Amino acid sequence: MYNCFDIAKYFVELAQKENKGVDPMKLLKLTYIAQGYYLAFFNKSLFSNQIQAWKYGPVIPELYYVIKPFGYHNVNPVVLDLHAKNKLSEEDKKFLQALWNKYKNVSGISLSELTHEKNTPWDKVFKPNFNNINIDESIIKEYYKNKIAS
Repeated sequence: MYNCFDIAKYFVELAQKENKGVDPMKLLKLTYIAQGYYLAFFNKSLFSNQIQAWKYGPVIPELYYVIKPFGYHNVNPVVLDLHAKNKLSEEDKKFLQALWNKYKNVSGISLSELTHEKNTPWDKVFKPNFNNINIDESIIKEYYKNKIAS
């Protein structure tokens, strides 16, 4: 199984191939969305890191703290290299490429708004003033399975 940095690094590489950048918010949300669709399609986790419900949506804390210093600027993949441990399979690269194609022109703020909608996994577990509430994978999987079906 991969870690969140393996996935995030690949999204940054895809962006760079198209002379695009990815700021921390967009990268966090893309990585979360990838986990959701992967759970729905393949019935298993894409990465092992826990996802939590924070004020500004679902967050992968380990990834957040590494890329937070970039602020509103594009994430440098060298930082992700330090934490990425696994080589992605060709099948998983194709999966991530498809997600990138779907969301590459969507801003981080817009992706964040998508994750805040009513009945999303974040909406179901978020409690104001608490940042460390884990979002169970079963809730994420159910949400994305329903999204695929509709």
